[in-house]
Amino acid sequence: MPGVDRVKLTMITDNYVDMLLPDLPNVTRTGLAHHFDPKTECVTGENGIALHVEVSWGRYTYRALFDTGMSSQVLLHNMKILGLEGESIDHIVLSHGHPDHYGGLLGLLESRKAPVPVSVHPDAFAPRYLRLASGQVAPYFNYGLTKDAISERGGLVVEHVEPLEIGPGLIATGPIPRDIDFEKAPTDLTAPNALLHIVNGKIEPDVVPDDQALVIKIGEDGIIILAGCSHAGIINTINYAKAITGRSRVVGVFGGFHLGFPGTPRAKTEKTIEALREANVEVIAPSHCTGMEAIMDIARAFPDNFLLNVTGSAVTLTAGTDPVPDLDAPFGPGR
Repeated sequence: MPGVDRVKLTMITDNYVDMLLPDLPNVTRTGLAHHFDPKTECVTGENGIALHVEVSWGRYTYRALFDTGMSSQVLLHNMKILGLEGESIDHIVLSHGHPDHYGGLLGLLESRKAPVPVSVHPDAFAPRYLRLASGQVAPYFNYGLTKDAISERGGLVVEHVEPLEIGPGLIATGPIPRDIDFEKAPTDLTAPNALLHIVNGKIEPDVVPDDQALVIKIGEDGIIILAGCSHAGIINTINYAKAITGRSRVVGVFGGFHLGFPGTPRAKTEKTIEALREANVEVIAPSHCTGMEAIMDIARAFPDNFLLNVTGSAVTLTAGTDPVPDLDAPFGPGR
């Protein structure tokens, strides 16, 4: 089946707000004019990610939400400013069970009248802990994500452990195979910065087995990949998206690359850049947990492909050979 004709991705929530970024061909921002207009409100940045996905084919349109950011206050505030209706969302996909990705879910569900499917891996609900090298511990930090809480607010929990078609051209990947050596997650319970979870009453290293991406088939041969945090690794994610769709052309990769987590070696960013170059990704838009240092490294490595995609940005990609014409790199000479 061919992919959709047109994809519009709107970054509702991301860590960063930059009102100085200009519009680009097929990219709109809530920029300076909006910032200084007393009749408008400004979008708010917050640690987390929420991407609104609108796909079109012929005269039909379908809308999905990939992750819901850290809080419903910011999610709903930004949706209002960006002119996005919560009631129009046809499906919600949670990349994994961390609060900066599901935090706005319950508030969004409460704001709606109609029920809506929520795609999630069963392991997203396992109790999670975080222990940092500083000695700080965050115990059971995902307590707010339960099947009952979702169901009570009109969410239709769809648990799956395989790729799931959630809409036309849209595939929630389910768990992603982890084959790339430099992307393997630490499994040492005593590591200085450790993610932990409770499985069958036992504490185990949390490699975030519930991590999934959203893949969009566009045109005859392309795919667009949305990643929440890439706990499975962004290169593993790209490879799996190719495998489950049978397509090798990567039109765009958007979202968190998980290169900014405490203790992540610089070498991982360097190897990721090498692999992205081999994958021939046409639009590279890292955000959220990628970390500012890694984002800048990627921007320098791909001056013709990099897009700084912050809160309030809307990117339109179309089927064909040039998804975003004349893309200027915000860190390059075109700024």
